[in-house]
Amino acid sequence: MIRNSFLSSVLLTGALLGMLLSGNIVQAETDWQGANKSIVDNHLLPRYERLAESGKALAEQAKRFCNTQNESDFERLRAAYHKATDDWMGIQHMRFGPVEMYLRYNRYQMWPDKHSSGPKQMRRLLAEEERDVLAADRFPHTSVAVQGFTALERLLYPAQLQLSDFGRGGVPAYRCEFVVAITNNIARMSAGLVKDWQSEEMGYRDLIIGAEQGNDYFESSEEVSSRLLNNLHTQLQAIVDQKLLRPLKNHKLRRAESWRSRRSLRNILLNLKATEELYSVGFAPVVTDKALDAELRVAFTRAIDAVETIKVPLYEIEKGSENNRKLEQVLETNRALKRLIATRLPQSLDLSLGFNSLDGD
Repeated sequence: MIRNSFLSSVLLTGALLGMLLSGNIVQAETDWQGANKSIVDNHLLPRYERLAESGKALAEQAKRFCNTQNESDFERLRAAYHKATDDWMGIQHMRFGPVEMYLRYNRYQMWPDKHSSGPKQMRRLLAEEERDVLAADRFPHTSVAVQGFTALERLLYPAQLQLSDFGRGGVPAYRCEFVVAITNNIARMSAGLVKDWQSEEMGYRDLIIGAEQGNDYFESSEEVSSRLLNNLHTQLQAIVDQKLLRPLKNHKLRRAESWRSRRSLRNILLNLKATEELYSVGFAPVVTDKALDAELRVAFTRAIDAVETIKVPLYEIEKGSENNRKLEQVLETNRALKRLIATRLPQSLDLSLGFNSLDGD
């Protein structure tokens, strides 16, 4: 009886091994096409659509203010700037696709600007008042350093604000025309992004969904998923290396992103919430290691909570203060999150992070 049982087990094991070697038993493959579709439809497209809406509202408010030059319209313009910047920070992590076309990504925001190209060129334009440069057909082809949110922030948050610098008596000055050119540029780019993603002829969404069979852009759905995971990791690296370490080194807070408008920490918070959603929508459903999934969710929560404990702008944090210690905690929680995303998550998903666009910056 024991002998027969043993013999049956041996025969069954041998049969299973033979089937495995012959390919008759196929391990369940990850549905990368489904994961990518979920990311596009539930994460990327809604965020690009919000950016298009807020970009359009920003351009309309800029034009309205330049026609009145009154204080209430200026405050509405600043509020529109913050709303559009919020929406940009919510999709800043996406670094490939239509946002790569026509240098859009850098045209939205040239930062960090290590060589101070933006301020130098802006000072020259304001001094020489070259109106031809601001024309709708020319402005998108001028330097990326003066086209996007960083340049707009410089104009709306100068060291000494005087509304008369924007015009008088209903006649806009060059500075206001500059603001209109930038906001129109942001609105056009944002509308163009949505169109390029959803074009009926061949939108980028179709290229991503169609990657399962391979196309001129992607060899497989797995390649798309790897690039999306790369973007998630790259954004976390940008938070650690550029948005935190750079200003914290020697406490040079003017190196922080958006320090003039006092929204450096808000940017980080929005980045974290966006990358958390990217993970939850696209990658969490296919992570088979549930302990890792739980650990990642806790890591995201800790990083977000650490930012939310600071109630003052990063630029106003004094060295050695309690808020400075909290800022160090923000750095440490983001480092821990980045390590998990960089090491254990790719291994668990069997994906490659590939080239990091921040390497060498």
